[in-house]
Amino acid sequence: MNRAGDIAELSFMLEAVRNNLDVFNPFSHSTKVDCIVMKAGGLPIRVQVKKGVRIKRCKRATYKVVVGSCKSSTFKRGDKPRIARYSENDFDILAIDLGEHGFSFWKLEDICHQTTWRWNPTRPTNNWNIFKSLT
Repeated sequence: MNRAGDIAELSFMLEAVRNNLDVFNPFSHSTKVDCIVMKAGGLPIRVQVKKGVRIKRCKRATYKVVVGSCKSSTFKRGDKPRIARYSENDFDILAIDLGEHGFSFWKLEDICHQTTWRWNPTRPTNNWNIFKSLT
């Protein structure tokens, strides 16, 4: 069983605490929110954590994530798409675990209209200041 998603979530929570954020976990995975973070006295910020997948054919470090909920590759499609894109109210921040590069954070409203999102070294990493802009 692949535990990359679990490890990415735990890594994010640890780094959030190191960045002076309080972390709260939902009781189940029936929601698109993996955790909620907030500064003391601040507003709660809903976070979805994704593990970036390295695209090996690219010369520079490039990672990709699906911006939505995926069905298994064995899912019988019928009339339903395999990927259900996130909508603007599902959560506030998409946190992408980039392994050795750290995390990259994006407001959901900026990327929810895409099916996939790519990161490369021209894009921000460890941009924890995005959480300050939401409190």
